[in-house]
Amino acid sequence: MIKEFALSLSNRHHFHESNKMSQLEGTPQDTFMSLWDYDKYVIEFFNKKKKLAGFDGLIYMPDELILDVDGKDVDEAKFKTLMLIELLYKKQIPYQTYFSGRGFHVNIPGSAFKWEPCKDLHLKVKDMLTGIGVYKYADPSVIDKTRIIRVPNTLNTKSKRWKIPLTETEFRSFSLESIKNHPRGDFKYPEMKCDPVFNVLERDKKIEKKEPIVTTELGRDPDPTNYTCIQLMLKGVGQGSRHMTALRLGSHLRWRYPESVVRLIMEDWRQRVDKHSVPFTKEELDKIITSCYTANENSGYNYGCSDSIKDSLCQQTCFLYKSKKNQSVMTATDMENVLIDFYTSNVKPINFNQLYEQVKSFPVYPGEVVLLQAPPKSMKTMLLMNWINSFKKNTYMMELEMSPRQMMSRFIMIERGWDEEDLEVHYSRKKNGLDVDFSWLQVDYNSCYPYEIEKRIQMLPEKPEILVVDHLGLLRSRMKDNNMKVEEASQVLTELAVQYDLIVFVISEITKSAFYEGMNIASSKGSFRVAYNVNKVLSLEPLFDVKEKSLIKGLKLESTANREKETLYVDLSLDGLRLVG
Repeated sequence: MIKEFALSLSNRHHFHESNKMSQLEGTPQDTFMSLWDYDKYVIEFFNKKKKLAGFDGLIYMPDELILDVDGKDVDEAKFKTLMLIELLYKKQIPYQTYFSGRGFHVNIPGSAFKWEPCKDLHLKVKDMLTGIGVYKYADPSVIDKTRIIRVPNTLNTKSKRWKIPLTETEFRSFSLESIKNHPRGDFKYPEMKCDPVFNVLERDKKIEKKEPIVTTELGRDPDPTNYTCIQLMLKGVGQGSRHMTALRLGSHLRWRYPESVVRLIMEDWRQRVDKHSVPFTKEELDKIITSCYTANENSGYNYGCSDSIKDSLCQQTCFLYKSKKNQSVMTATDMENVLIDFYTSNVKPINFNQLYEQVKSFPVYPGEVVLLQAPPKSMKTMLLMNWINSFKKNTYMMELEMSPRQMMSRFIMIERGWDEEDLEVHYSRKKNGLDVDFSWLQVDYNSCYPYEIEKRIQMLPEKPEILVVDHLGLLRSRMKDNNMKVEEASQVLTELAVQYDLIVFVISEITKSAFYEGMNIASSKGSFRVAYNVNKVLSLEPLFDVKEKSLIKGLKLESTANREKETLYVDLSLDGLRLVG
């Protein structure tokens, strides 16, 4: 039989008898061989094509088939290898483990397969091994028919470590510090022979039927902004991913709760994923949880958002979603998935056509910032109070101009249609109970720095759906320049809207020139960047009485800028404190 050998990744296509592999051991450089064996046709094909891509000849089972296991670090690779050899043990397949210089290789005897040479032998083997769960742990790409893999006892020049064979004891107690960094030419390999376990004479694409994943709703749905990957894992997983999931759940809980609480939660989870046909025992779970505390010299595991399993469960509602490094560059597929998530998640906007009949549609979605710009004393706060009282969604309002007495009296008059006399009559009799109409409202009267708003939101008993800031210029800042001050504030609010899936309404005063010349996208006080940061800019213009020029008789509201296609133009009249379209 013939193998391809490579003296580096760029120095391939050396064809020799398979037994020449032993002559290359001890080479202090990257040295590779083909995973599969070939006949002489491989040389003819290469001489004709000058490449192996598209090789159409027969491939043969090697004496030992190599399974490649990697991870984000050696500890994760070791854990995955443990799961793999446990699976092989149950199938009574002998194996030999190697440290590859970065992860591990697991060799199994070719005699474990009942096979014959054919062009798609690699696909038959892949289907069979996938069916028993091997590629939950090993890299499935290594099975390709022209794949090369590192020769034992050769140097991995990236890690500066050798690929070396390990005894069972050495693997179980493996650490980078425990191995001797040199080839092991005198290693005594155990004899690996077994009767055929797998029949790959015919390609059967049918994978072993797995028990369906049964998920359990854990009470009411948790807040979708908090670790959505962990929430999905806690609902339950199917056979083949229980151990890896348990490791991530245990590591997540280990850093947040006492060990007794961690074990309580994990035992409840184990009982829900345990199957009679494929049990997941207490002893298995105990080993996993213990490793979450004792791995990495007793510092424990800690998986971040870049972990492949957590990343596969990531959703854009999570507050960490926008902070992930891999979100800065997205492929067309990534962006299409975001689009799919948006249209399938049934995100409901607030829509101004609920307030004003003449408006066809002017939706505001979670994650958007709406800037309301207006001159001083133009009832802009009153307009916002009308809006949020109509929508009655959980609202956190930063009111930095008016007092609690003024705010509550205005909200009640808007809700009930009262005037000040009605309010006085009600409360002079020491009546109360109107607060129940505003259970959705929380008002903060203390100014803060923009970056402190996030902390205040996190401290609320329930995450708001709407954030109102009245107004932008009254937030604190260490910036002396007013342009920089409001630019900083608008940037923070934009990030908060996206990160916490909020609808943000923010009020801004306009410049003196805009007061006299009319409003446009650049009318807000401060940097022109403010208009760029927000999603929608609404302009509010007061209409004064001809005789009493200080008396506002109506308001004109229009959309000055919108990143979407909708427009808004409404004339508002006053009905007490209600602003009616």
